[in-house]
Amino acid sequence: MQASNGRHVTRRAFLTLFGAGTGAVVLSACGAGATPSIAPTAPAAAATPATAPAAGSGQPKAGGKLTAGKLGDVANLDGHYWSPNGGLHVWLAYDTLARYDANLKPQPQLAESWDVSGDLKQVTVSLRKGVTYHSGREFTSDDVVWNLTRALDPKITVGIITGFFAPDTTFTAKDKYTVVLQSPQPWPTVFDMFHVVNMLDKDNTDVASNKQTKAVGTGPFVFQEWRQGESMRFTKNVNYWQNGKPYLDEIIVNVRKDAQALVADLESGASQLVYAISLQDFVRLKSDANYNAQFLTPPAGMYQIQPNVTFKPLDDKRVRQALNYAIDRKRIADTLLLGLVAPQDLPWPASSPAYEQAKNNLYAFDLDKAKSLLTQAGVSNLELDFVHAPTLPEYATIAQIYQADLAKIGVKLNVKSMDIAALFDVIHSQKYNGFYTLNDSWTAMEPASTISVGASLNPKINNAGFKDAQYTELAAKAAAEPDAAKRKELYSQLNDYILDQSFGMTIAPTTSRVVAKKSVNGLEFRFNDVMYFGNVWLS
Repeated sequence: MQASNGRHVTRRAFLTLFGAGTGAVVLSACGAGATPSIAPTAPAAAATPATAPAAGSGQPKAGGKLTAGKLGDVANLDGHYWSPNGGLHVWLAYDTLARYDANLKPQPQLAESWDVSGDLKQVTVSLRKGVTYHSGREFTSDDVVWNLTRALDPKITVGIITGFFAPDTTFTAKDKYTVVLQSPQPWPTVFDMFHVVNMLDKDNTDVASNKQTKAVGTGPFVFQEWRQGESMRFTKNVNYWQNGKPYLDEIIVNVRKDAQALVADLESGASQLVYAISLQDFVRLKSDANYNAQFLTPPAGMYQIQPNVTFKPLDDKRVRQALNYAIDRKRIADTLLLGLVAPQDLPWPASSPAYEQAKNNLYAFDLDKAKSLLTQAGVSNLELDFVHAPTLPEYATIAQIYQADLAKIGVKLNVKSMDIAALFDVIHSQKYNGFYTLNDSWTAMEPASTISVGASLNPKINNAGFKDAQYTELAAKAAAEPDAAKRKELYSQLNDYILDQSFGMTIAPTTSRVVAKKSVNGLEFRFNDVMYFGNVWLS
């Protein structure tokens, strides 16, 4: 296997090099955040996750307890289960093999270096030595093999993170600190997988029942307890592999049922940090010198409405198209989202190779057209459910706006709120008789990953229950295409297909947000809407 001078490259620059037929590329560093000896080629319009500015001055200091708040509880304690909450959940206890930096360049974490073959079918990973789980057991190559194998089981992960893997990939422990990943086809999105799959302690994971009572990883914080519906508690990992980190002694994550309670906690001092308060309060506090208010830019996901296509008459695409025309995206973006983001029909941010502005207004709000399509489909007196969770205050208002507009064309919408665990149960198994709304993530990543992973667009398993051979084939071609220009052509075809079938209806980019007291320093978003607390300190 040939090396190319130990060169670091961004993911997108790496894919460009691969498409041009380069040899193997070696990526390595002495530690996380090491400076490359050769500057990489900057990708065009690279996505740049925002890092909150430091609240204070001076050097970080150790100690202290951070009390945070968020809307809604986590669904479970499984580190391989995707659950939106900005990172305020069991992910505090875990590390991944690598993390993207602000330029989409993979940085070493548990993987100290990696070697990628020129055909992008094999990745040899060298692990960091001396890393231990919170249980005291050493982290080795056997753990990587176990975790990657488990993450591919759709019964455990509900099919979400399985999409980060190329088909028929194998994992082999070459020695105690070396793992070889092999795929029969090119794997241009391999670093997306490195970034998102947590490394669980296999000796402290309930494989039989999949009902986790522990969350044991190698991360900066040790999970202590989960009081369902109330709070989660984490303490400092004193044996963390990053010397001197984390700074905090303890993190308490309180669960609140509404955004007003979050704001009250923050302003009273009961919380030092809150996630997903109302946009009105976010804008108000952003101008207050006592707080740092931060958006994630570019957005890591999309507001969207998804129909259950296994429920008649939503199995008819004319009905889905009609209901797509009935979404007043501009009103939602301009009023509910305060004009902070623009309405769009497709999930991609402007930095994405799948972005096509010309196709982003195909479903302009048109109730007459919606009614005409329903008539063509022979549908009248339609009654549907609309389910949502309280994890963002916008969801209920989106439901109310949609409900009022559908009533004008004779469609009755029954709006129902439920906690996140109950919502996941009904949408993952298509038990909802109509629609749900929930942000879908990963849109700032390579679009092939977004499609393969997202709970709404995954061709293998998605919350709509949508399956189609043509869509599956197109998505598979894009995921295995090493040439960036050819991938872009495939993405354009996928955009046309997604719009025509209307099984996933984008409204606007997400407005992921966090507000913290000025005394909270060092908070950062790590790519795709996950906050990292290893560098946080209190002044």
